[in-house]
Amino acid sequence: MTKDDLVLFLDNVGRTVLGELKSENKTTLSVKNPSVLHVQPNQENGQIQVQLIPVFFKEFANSTSEATWQYLKCNVTRADGIELDDRLVSQYNNMYSVIQAPDPAGVAGSENAPVVKLFDD
Repeated sequence: MTKDDLVLFLDNVGRTVLGELKSENKTTLSVKNPSVLHVQPNQENGQIQVQLIPVFFKEFANSTSEATWQYLKCNVTRADGIELDDRLVSQYNNMYSVIQAPDPAGVAGSENAPVVKLFDD
């Protein structure tokens, strides 16, 4: 996903929200995978740490389909003229990218798989 697919805004309680803009009309923003930008100082060196936290964790939903959240435009302040840093976009993309695990049947049950020797006899 590119920077152009993302929307950045403040919600009605002042949280900075970043998500994929699916659609919008006069009254609402439809946002897929909204995340709150969490900023906190590092206790060791005083530098600021930035972390994205999902608005809702998928683990709490019964379905595997991705929800789209409707934000009322009258309750948000949309950012305009801000170009997001590539590191933030990369963190967002990594957070919502699909991780495919290897097929255990194909790996463990393979007749031609090489034998890995862990210890010398």
